[in-house]
Amino acid sequence: MPRLPGGLSEMRRAATRERGFAAALLAPLGTIYVLCLIAPVSYFLAVSFLRYSPNALYSSTPTFENYARLLFDPYNQNIILNTFRVAAIVTLVTLLLGYALAYFLSRAAPAWRGFLMFLVVAPLMTGVIVRTYGWIVLLGSDGLVNRLLLALHLTGKPLSLLNSEPTVIVALVHLLLPFMTFPIFSSLVGQDPHLVPAAATLGAGPVKAFLEITLPLSRPGMVMGCGLVFTLTAGAVVTPALLGGRNVMMMGQMIYQLVLSTLNWPLGAAFAVVLVLCQLVVISVYFRSSRQRTRRVAQS
Repeated sequence: MPRLPGGLSEMRRAATRERGFAAALLAPLGTIYVLCLIAPVSYFLAVSFLRYSPNALYSSTPTFENYARLLFDPYNQNIILNTFRVAAIVTLVTLLLGYALAYFLSRAAPAWRGFLMFLVVAPLMTGVIVRTYGWIVLLGSDGLVNRLLLALHLTGKPLSLLNSEPTVIVALVHLLLPFMTFPIFSSLVGQDPHLVPAAATLGAGPVKAFLEITLPLSRPGMVMGCGLVFTLTAGAVVTPALLGGRNVMMMGQMIYQLVLSTLNWPLGAAFAVVLVLCQLVVISVYFRSSRQRTRRVAQS
């Protein structure tokens, strides 16, 4: 084998050392990732194929009974469909509101942009329970909304606003709006600012320039924001439980009850596996969209 020139050999050794240093930096994060995500998901995947045992949580008997109950029992079917429907509605509403907010932030003056972004992220500085109880204070029978309606004589008695699906949707939109806004904001800020003026010189109006330039270029941020909001909504537990009660049952609540209350770990694990698979599908759609966009940019 011919010897490498001295300079090329040194470059190879430097590249090897750099890869080793990068691997050393990523080792702690990789260990945490394996211990906190891969291992629990793998454990739940294995438990989902075991039979439920009232005396020992689960037995060692393999079975597909849990997935059969999950897919063919009407009650479980309704929970899955209700989860995806609520997640889709919340994602759509946050996409519309988040895009408008992100567009406004991207066009705001730099002197005000930091303050406005702080207002958007400020709700994240409080816990989800605190924010959810804030909605209970607003929408309760003796809450601010009912007091205002009674004071304006718009209703003769307090309205029952809690324990309903619309209330859960509104609260989840409020809680998850920043997760939609910031990915879209990053896509809008990263666009070439000369594209829209160039389109205007070619006769494109503001609406046409937005639909043909700004909106397509912000697609990666939209896909990422939708993925985040959809997965977070599908796995939500606290907000649906406090604001929806038993009237709004979602997969996150069902997993919580099965694992911690009824102790039916196999069925709860099956719910968890289905939820994780749906989240992986959403993530794969995002990465596929990103690869297609990168390929189109490279070809152009």
